[in-house]
Amino acid sequence: MPIATKIMISKNESYPENIADLLIYGDEVAKQILTQLTSSSCKKVGDLYNFINGKVTRNKKLFDELGYKANESSEFKGLYIFGEEIDGSVIPVYVGISRSVYRRLRQHAWGKKHNECTLAYLKTRHRWKIEGKKTDRATITDEDMLPAKSFIQNYKVVLVAIQNDYDLYFLEVLLAGKFKTKWNSFRTH
Repeated sequence: MPIATKIMISKNESYPENIADLLIYGDEVAKQILTQLTSSSCKKVGDLYNFINGKVTRNKKLFDELGYKANESSEFKGLYIFGEEIDGSVIPVYVGISRSVYRRLRQHAWGKKHNECTLAYLKTRHRWKIEGKKTDRATITDEDMLPAKSFIQNYKVVLVAIQNDYDLYFLEVLLAGKFKTKWNSFRTH
């Protein structure tokens, strides 16, 4: 449900007419996400993909059944929220956005390079810092990130379709703040 907009940002985008509407919408989306993440039917990232002959492919039928249908570019644009199960409760730990969520989820859980599986890289770097190891992009390899990627494959995940870019970016920050996700960082490059 896009927020009503009026002031043009660019040719195809507008600022919200009333930012309060976007905040209310964010609260509604947050409630829906928590309901879905804590549902026994919520899928794990690894459930959504098939691993056949060394290749990871999207389980199109399952994505469709869950209501995560592809758009005209055969992708899904929106938010994805990872939840970690801790002592019987599911806690949101990461909020991400993408124009290509199917590909992005696959990268997080099975990517080979640090710039593809950024969450696995962050988790590995964090662990290495605790262990007192050197932590830079040159020293952390794909093999080093395997435990973190395996962990990500077991995160529960909820997708939310958001078409308007302004709403998408705003909601990423808003939801990460509401959920106090431990793996989001908004540090600039």
